[in-house]
Amino acid sequence: MIDEIDPYLAELDSLYEDASYSAQSYFEAAKSAEFWGKAIVFVPALMSATAALLVALGWAKQWGAVGAVAGAVAATAAFLGSEKRASSHKETARQFTKLRHEVRFERSLAHKRRSDEDLEERIRVLRDNYNVIVSTGELVSNRFFSRAQQRIKKGVLSYDHADGNAARE
Repeated sequence: MIDEIDPYLAELDSLYEDASYSAQSYFEAAKSAEFWGKAIVFVPALMSATAALLVALGWAKQWGAVGAVAGAVAATAAFLGSEKRASSHKETARQFTKLRHEVRFERSLAHKRRSDEDLEERIRVLRDNYNVIVSTGELVSNRFFSRAQQRIKKGVLSYDHADGNAARE
């Protein structure tokens, strides 16, 4: 016999999984954006310094032009805030993580609800919260979802994960 609460539990499970994969996808995107944000400043700055050193050592003056362009690229990237995208992705990931914890909490208390209507209303609020996060977050590439999927399958969200950091990611 199917318990009357089973459809609600199934929806909470679905919402938990959606929030888990979304959160991890955004964390993966944030890591990538952080790396490329630093690289877009570091690599041109390194090129600029190398070109300046070559000119100082007596190489062709054209290296000065390379240094100037590379320096301008590094300065522009630094000025524009190359890590803004990473911060945005991290914030979205944190919102999904918070929602995931709320869903887990609601599922653990689902049998204690006074009525099915009460549980259904809470689930609708949680689903609406999920939809708000989805609609306001900057979309991430499917490759980040694939990375998230691999990490989740390896147990990154498990609380008994060996490195002890799983609960925070």
